[in-house]
Formats: sequence, structure tokens, C-alpha cells
Amino acid sequence: MPGNVESTHKTWVAINPLNDQHEVPAMSKSEGVNELVQQVGDFYAWIRDYWTEMGRNQDGASSGMLNFGLWEDNTVTMFDAEENLRALVANCLGALPPGARGLDIGCGIGGAAIRLVQERDVALTCMDLVPAQLEIGRESARKAGVAGRIEFRLGSSMDMPFQDGVFDFSYCMESSFHYADKSAFFRENCRVLKPGAVAVVADITCEDNSLVTFRSGNYFLAAEDLRKLMIESGFSVEDVIHIGDRVFKPLQSYVAQYSAGQRDKLRRYWNLVLKNYSTLSAQGKMGYEIFVLRKGGRQR
Repeated sequence: MPGNVESTHKTWVAINPLNDQHEVPAMSKSEGVNELVQQVGDFYAWIRDYWTEMGRNQDGASSGMLNFGLWEDNTVTMFDAEENLRALVANCLGALPPGARGLDIGCGIGGAAIRLVQERDVALTCMDLVPAQLEIGRESARKAGVAGRIEFRLGSSMDMPFQDGVFDFSYCMESSFHYADKSAFFRENCRVLKPGAVAVVADITCEDNSLVTFRSGNYFLAAEDLRKLMIESGFSVEDVIHIGDRVFKPLQSYVAQYSAGQRDKLRRYWNLVLKNYSTLSAQGKMGYEIFVLRKGGRQR
């Protein structure tokens, strides 16, 4: 375990992590890649159990997600908040053809993908750069009885191991702010989609990244800058939903209450991060946006 909060955060370095040699040989382009992936994996190993436990419902079931959640007035638990966000992203996909093939980019431990295939007639490829996350996702899909409809793949969002035009839709939920090269991500996302396919990107935005307390591994951009990159990459932007006021402050309050009386480094880290995000959100300098995109089409 890392020795302090700052050094722990600095292990989370997203500079185009590449794939494992045995799974996608073409993605292993430089020495030291496995070491970088290990560092990223170490960070998630550090936070995963804490976030998973916080995200259990009253019956002890896990959401299988590691997102910030969407906190409505009647939201009581982290489990419900995470499901609220997932459901909103799924709704933004709109109507999909029967048997549609989709891509979950930065899938984490697979909870969002499992819920989607349970409620829709779709098949999913789930991509993440952390092998341990993928293994948890595979096991969860097996237990849920949907393993035959979800493929888990190791890969980088900025250099995807897929052919052109193979997916009917994609979504990326609270992952893209880790990507150092946003242009490469949006180009790759657009490239692997079929013409006219929908893509949903839900993530944190920030008008001034220098105001973020912990910046290592976090590559926030302003919403308008992201929009420009999306358009330059071949997407039209059909809608932008702003939910920051229903994310940062209520999550900060929930985490503070959940961690009350406990002073370990992990809890102090999250308290500091969420206090910073809530302050920036209140100042209008940080947001949380859901972008609904279309490959091609008319720009609105």
C-alpha cells in the first residue's frame, strides 16, 4: 500500500496504457508498459473494496460499479445513486436494434454492462486496461448468467484493438477524464462505430484543471473543449445533460457520513478530493456532463 495520499495518487498515471502481449500483441509498443499497467491496477486495488462496500444495498448486494452516482432528492444509498447514473446513461442510448453489439469503454468491474444486457437485447464488449477489473467482471457476469453475451477485453481507449465500424453503440461512463489524449480517444471511439451509431460519454469536466487538488492521472477538460474534440473526431453532439449539482455535493456528504470516525489514508484521500470537487462545482468551475453523440449526422 502506498505510503501517503499524494504518492498513492501519483501511481495512477494514464499515459496511453497498452495491452497485455498475450491478448492483443499489436498494442504492446514500448518497454515498461506492464509496469505502468501494474501501477494503475495497484491504485484500483487500493480503492476498489472501499467503493464496493460503500455501494452495497440494504440486502448486501453490490452495484458492481465504481462511479460517483446521480443523487436525486429521494436517493438514500450509494447503490441507488450509482444505478441512477447507469440508468440515465442507458436511457441516452435510445432505441437500439435487436441484438445490437455495443462497446463499454473503461468498463471497470462490469456492473453497468451486466445490468444493460439484463434489460436489453444487446451483446457487449467491455474494455478496460486493468486485468484484475476484467476478471472481476467476468466472474460477476458468470454468476449473473449473462457471460455468453458479454466479452471482456484488455485494451486502451486511445488505441482500441478493434476493426473499423464494428459496433452499433458505445458508452463511456466516468472513465474518459483519465485519458491523457482525448483526441485519440474520440477518434478511436468514432472509428470503431458503424455510421449513424450512438455514443454516450458521461464524465467530469473542469474549466481550470490547475484548481484540482490531485491532478496526477486526471485530465479534465472544459465541457466546450470536449465538445469541439468530439466534433473534430467525426461526431455530432445531439444533447448535453448537466448533472453536476446532483453529483458532487451530495456524494461528498454521503462519503463523509459513511467514513465518520475513521481516519485512514484512503478515507482522508476521498474526503479531500470530494471537498475540492464540491467547491469547484459551487463556483461553476467543475461540472458533470452526459454527452449524447452520433457518428456523422447533422450538427445541432
